[in-house]
Amino acid sequence: MIDFQISKESSLPLHVQLLDELRHKILSGQLKPHDQLPGEWELVNSLNISRATIQRAWQAAQDEGLLYRVTGKGTFVAEPRSRDSGRNAIGFIIPEYRGTFALALLSGAERVLRKAGYAVQFASTDREIGEENRILQELVNDDVSGIILVPARGSLYGRVLASNELGVPIVQMDRPLSGIVLPCVASNNYMGGLQAMNHLLELGHRQILFVARPHLDLWSIAERYRAYQDSLRRVGVEPLEPLLLGGDTELSSYDAYLQQHDEEVEPLLERLQQNDRPTAIFAVNDWMALKVYRAVELLGLKIPDDLSLVGFDDLDIAQYQNPPLTTVAQNANLMGSEAARRLLALIEGEEVLEILTLIPTKFVLRGSTAAYI
Repeated sequence: MIDFQISKESSLPLHVQLLDELRHKILSGQLKPHDQLPGEWELVNSLNISRATIQRAWQAAQDEGLLYRVTGKGTFVAEPRSRDSGRNAIGFIIPEYRGTFALALLSGAERVLRKAGYAVQFASTDREIGEENRILQELVNDDVSGIILVPARGSLYGRVLASNELGVPIVQMDRPLSGIVLPCVASNNYMGGLQAMNHLLELGHRQILFVARPHLDLWSIAERYRAYQDSLRRVGVEPLEPLLLGGDTELSSYDAYLQQHDEEVEPLLERLQQNDRPTAIFAVNDWMALKVYRAVELLGLKIPDDLSLVGFDDLDIAQYQNPPLTTVAQNANLMGSEAARRLLALIEGEEVLEILTLIPTKFVLRGSTAAYI
């Protein structure tokens, strides 16, 4: 029996959780082409969810080309699109396949690369530097034309990238590594952080807390935190100490949120019960914002009456919260396509003058913020 992990305690719709689980199992190789999925009624009983939920997830997966149906026989894993090795192939390495953000990065890059005549070889590092090294070397041995890489978290130490001897064009995406000069395409995280903070400041908030996992060394997170600090100091307010939830291991935010026994929320509960509790929170991403929703509910408080909240990413789940989450949208699809264009330019021998290409973010106003009176 295939084990699909979904949680009814999550605010993420069940069909989205199921689709993410399926996508992860297929793209990571746990499910092989032509493997048959359990029947719908079997999943209804094992997962205790409705048949309509399963059908909705499977239809979305079929639309993505992940599944196919055979009348009278069932639902099966589709053959992957051509992944030819050699000089007509591009490697695409990403920490994980879960979530709509990762899918949008993949989709944006693949569209540009396929139009240029390249097949794409996808691989996930599971956020491990050792696995990243292995995949990079494997792709080089396969003689790919180039590689797009979202690096696993960590320093340059111990990475094959540090040798500069791979002999293949590489473009980083989302998070440039410190200490190595490689083109990178990323969101303008600093500008996005300013957009979030300016909104809260304009509403009159000054006691604003930054909530994140303990990954402030990660470039994208560091840029958002820098925007938080600069915004407050600009109006003469000393920033609060950030509230860092969870351990130092780089779990995906998705996995961190879905943990059912969520002890990570305890420090947030304690902070929100103090007399000098913040009037607003800038969450490092939408998944962390969902932890804030959970903590506020446990304390019997209300968003935005008792606490204003802004997230970052604009994942699909943001609009489904109660109230809907005000956040900063990243254009992951454009990020992927721009990274692909930069890589194609390198392959053609063009000089890439712009090492860091920043993709604009967009502020998305919904219902989780209110004026501080």
